[in-house]
Parts: sequence; structure tokens; C-alpha cells
Amino acid sequence: MLRKVLLGLTILFLLLLGAGICLHYWTRAYLRREAKPRPEPHLVKGEGHFNKRLFYTGDGLGDISQILVGWPADKEGTALAVVGNKGAHFLDLTGRPAKWIGFSTFVACPVEVARIDATGGYAYLTRDESWATRATLFDKEGQVIWRYAGGFLAGVDDSVSGDIYGDGKLSLVVGLNGGGGLVLVNREGKTVWKKKEGNVWHVETLDTNGDGRDEILHSNAPGQLLVRNANGDVIAEYLPGHYIADFTLTRWAEEQRPTHILVPTTEGREGSSKSIFVVLDAKGKTVAQLESPLGGLLDRTKATTVRYGRGAEYFAVLQNNFTWKRSILLLYGKDGQIVYEEILGESCLGIAAVPQEDGERLLIGCAGRIWEYSPVPQTNAGPTKRTPKSH
Repeated sequence: MLRKVLLGLTILFLLLLGAGICLHYWTRAYLRREAKPRPEPHLVKGEGHFNKRLFYTGDGLGDISQILVGWPADKEGTALAVVGNKGAHFLDLTGRPAKWIGFSTFVACPVEVARIDATGGYAYLTRDESWATRATLFDKEGQVIWRYAGGFLAGVDDSVSGDIYGDGKLSLVVGLNGGGGLVLVNREGKTVWKKKEGNVWHVETLDTNGDGRDEILHSNAPGQLLVRNANGDVIAEYLPGHYIADFTLTRWAEEQRPTHILVPTTEGREGSSKSIFVVLDAKGKTVAQLESPLGGLLDRTKATTVRYGRGAEYFAVLQNNFTWKRSILLLYGKDGQIVYEEILGESCLGIAAVPQEDGERLLIGCAGRIWEYSPVPQTNAGPTKRTPKSH
């Protein structure tokens, strides 16, 4: 009996230790952000080089976290799927809504589309739950299919969908806080396996070796970016020597779908080091390093390439701080230098490059509305039109 009591106390101690590590990390990050003044919305760089116009606004979206071109909108006879934390709207290329759904329960976190089978069937999955919300899977009409809590002192940090076994069937990877570990969950919400890990901050799935099966990428308490196979075994570590919490998948160069990884980090592991973005290919090789003006002040990131007409190509990065209701949009030229920088006075996490007759156009999704950015025609005398004020 005494042995069982001691074992129970040991487990409780380890759980509390994990929670304490988590609290220390987030408190330190929070205090670093709050010690600096919240940036005011304004155009920092690039005046007169890009037009900004309101593309769409709609009730019932909430804070937009995803804009997708093609699938799953094609399943609804439209072109664009826009997902927020309150619902989803399906639009044509002019921004005209054709269908909208609302989620049956409110979630205070981002939501993204999840592919559930090889035919392109889809559902919606919460992301970046940050220990405050259970991982929730909604059906295509917004009704809850199931919710995953994580357990005592092991709330959900992040969850993501993927084709882990290469059979087209939905699998969900759930990263837990504290000592909760990393969990693989099937379409029915049942646990397939669980691996020991501390504070799984962020999770993504990506086919890193071209075998048709998604590997699992995740960060953890020590700041590692690990790659795991379908069995949950660690097969690689990307970008060692840097502390990594958040990261995102992104298109790069000419590719049509995201197979690269954008990592906000610093040049060293110390918090005082210079903030940077590192772009990795699917195998973990560094292909670019970019300036990060606000660094750790913003804590969630999305990105894409955007190709305007006549060969004008940019790499667009969108960073967000939900608490501050602030975001930053950065456009990098082919030389890796920032050509456009704008502080937005709202929470923005949706980003997409939408094909059009001549190149693409850039859409940025914020609080219930979408902005469109396009380059201003240039003449020998300079820009022909000034960029409107930031909102």
C-alpha cells in the first residue's frame, strides 16, 4: 500500500514539475512581450508600392485563421474556403459568398480544415488550443464530432491532422502540455499511441521523405524541433542549436503546395540574440535566413510565396499576437530583404496567394474581414498611387 502511495506521489510531483516548467516558459515569454509597448498600427516600410483594399467582410467568421484555394471549396462549388473560430465561409474569386456554416460551440482558438478521407471529404479541427480548449473536431456542417481533453494537468497545446499511414484516412496528432506527451488519435477520437514528451508547443504533419506518408514535426520544452514516424519514434532533429516553440509550413519558390518549414527563432539560444526567420526544406536543410523585426513580440506565424505579374515574386510572412490584437505583414524580395512592412491593428492569421489571369494576388484574413494586397504599377517617375493608411 505504501509503495502505491509513494508511486502516486512521485507521478503527481512529475506532473507538477512539468506544469511548473510550462508556467515558467510562458510567464517569461509573456513578461518579455508585456515589458515592451504594444506597437501602434502603421506602415513601416514600402509606402506607395502596394495597394490595400477590403476584399471581403462577413459576420459569423470570428478571427480568421485559414484561407484555402481550391479544396475544400471545390466540394461546395466555390473557389475559396475561409475559416475562423466561429465558422467558415465559402467564396468565389470575387469575394461573393456561396455558403457559410457556424460552429455549434464557441472555441477561443484557431480552427483549420482537416482532410478526412482520400476522396477529399473534410472536417474542421481546432489548433493552438494553448491548454485552454479541448481539441475539437467539427463535421463539415459545424457540429461537434468529438472532443479530446488531454487529461489531468495535461491540457492540449496544439493538434493537427495528417495522413500518417499513407492510406488517405484521417489521423490526428495532439501535443499536450506539461508531461502529457504526444498522442496519435484516430478519426473516432481513440488513442492509437502515446509518447513521452514535455510541453509539446506546436505540431505539424509533412511528408519529409517522399514516401506518401506524413511524418510528425513538433517542438518541445527544451526547444527542439523533432521529426517522428508513424510509430512515434524520433527519426530526426531539425535546426539543432536554436530554441524553437512555434513554426509553420509554407510554400517556397515555385512550389504549389507547402513543403517547407518557416521557423521563428534567434541566432543563438539566448533570449537576447537577434530574432530571425529560418526557412527549412522538408529534410531540414536551411535554404534561407530572414530578418524578423518584432521577434518574440508576436507568437503565431503563417507564410506563403506570392507571384505577381511580370516575374515580381515575394515571400509573405504574417505574424500575430492575439492578446494584443496586433499583427505584422512582411513581404521579402528575392534578395531576402524586406520591401514591405505593416503593423496591423487586429488579429490576423489567414494568408493565401490566389491565382488570377496574370500571376497571383495576396489575401490576408483578420477579424471577420479579408484584405487584398497588390503591387502599384511603377513608372519612371515612381509609384502611380499611394498605399492607403494601415488599419
